[in-house]
Amino acid sequence: MPKRMLRNVLLMAVVTLLMAIALVFYIRNTQPLPGGENPGSVLLHDGVYTSVQQGYVSEVTVTVTVSSGMVSSVEADASGETPALGGVAAAQLAESLTEAGSTANVDVVAGSTFTSQAVLAGMDDCLAQAAAG
Repeated sequence: MPKRMLRNVLLMAVVTLLMAIALVFYIRNTQPLPGGENPGSVLLHDGVYTSVQQGYVSEVTVTVTVSSGMVSSVEADASGETPALGGVAAAQLAESLTEAGSTANVDVVAGSTFTSQAVLAGMDDCLAQAAAG
């Protein structure tokens, strides 16, 4: 029995090592998805932009303030959503979106997918409004 166990442990170690190497190569060769970024190539006009999107239970209002061509604040009003899920997700996403300045690399909040998607869609809509002037 111990020989069989040792063989299985060694086999699992080799498989784990191969998987780790494959993961490293995968990460090195993937590029970020296009879209959403505002690296300076898209001119945003200063102002306050608002978008209303459908969440899980109610509408979610996203308000984006642009100052000096950059996103300075994002507010998400999900007061009609479930407070413990949608309300918390909206607050977390508003903070993340303010820091990121776009929806690029900002993921939905687990357990609150519909509200999260509404906030992200609202942010994209506000950025499109800001780009259009």
